[in-house]
Amino acid sequence: MCYCHHDGMAKRTYRSKVRTVAAGQTHTAILRAAEELFAERGYARATVSAIADRAGVALNTVYTSVGGKPALVEALAREGTEDEEIQTALAALLATTDGSEVLRLTAESTGEITRRHERVLNFLRDNATADPAVAAAAEHAVERYRERLTLIADHLVTLRAVHLDSVRTEQILWFYFGQGAWRTVREFGWAWADGAVWLAAQAADALLRTPTDDDG
Repeated sequence: MCYCHHDGMAKRTYRSKVRTVAAGQTHTAILRAAEELFAERGYARATVSAIADRAGVALNTVYTSVGGKPALVEALAREGTEDEEIQTALAALLATTDGSEVLRLTAESTGEITRRHERVLNFLRDNATADPAVAAAAEHAVERYRERLTLIADHLVTLRAVHLDSVRTEQILWFYFGQGAWRTVREFGWAWADGAVWLAAQAADALLRTPTDDDG
């Protein structure tokens, strides 16, 4: 019979999990502080020291947890483009076989993701000329956004729901559901839900096949 003691191993495992959770919370706190200060002051005037103060951590912790300002911007942009909700919404879209429903879901999901990350998206747009790091993060965010719209465009073409090719379909999806479209809707003061209904209807008019198209 083995009388080996495993308490030490259990405690180490527990402590490791605690440290992992604490590190994750610190990382999140730093990103939220960076998001707030970048939005409030702009990229140039938001310092890493101020971000550390806002997050309630030591200055060195910001650098070891995330990095300097370029790394902070990159992490915020990546957080928006890798939101788990995006993959969930995209899976639902690609499982849908009705073109009108695909566009409705596209409007709802892009609106929700834009709403969740509106502050970061606005910061990237407004500060893209402030620093190459911001410009690169903004470009990456747009590329990832359009990659998802390309998948939706390909799906619509496969369904024969639209009368255009994938390239033009993606461009029209970007026109109606891209960051600029949602920014305009918000500047009008429209509610997110109202904007989604209107944008979906406009995209349907521009894209979906009609009985006339089928006869042709």
